[in-house]
Amino acid sequence: MNGMATVTKIAGETVGQEFLVFTLGDEEYGIDILKVQEIRGYDQVTRIANTPEFIRGVTNLRGVIVPIIDLRVKFAQPDVEYNENTVVIVLNLENRVVGIVVDGVSDV
Repeated sequence: MNGMATVTKIAGETVGQEFLVFTLGDEEYGIDILKVQEIRGYDQVTRIANTPEFIRGVTNLRGVIVPIIDLRVKFAQPDVEYNENTVVIVLNLENRVVGIVVDGVSDV
């Protein structure tokens, strides 16, 4: 599957919407490409005390403190070693920047 999918029909209307397709294990998920700010390799994060396990920590992205969420943990999937394919998708969600750790993106 290519990294961008297109939805062509919603509620009876033809609409073109593109999604970034990413993987977690053997499953593929999509997120609105307009929410994606950037895709980065995984770097170490600063842990924050008393946060849920799925929040890996925070990182400084050009002066903005960005929480990093591991979707494998959030979706109760088995842990894996991060590798060269592991990426962080940085999202802009309602003027809030967050990063999600995924196994990889299919294609950009």
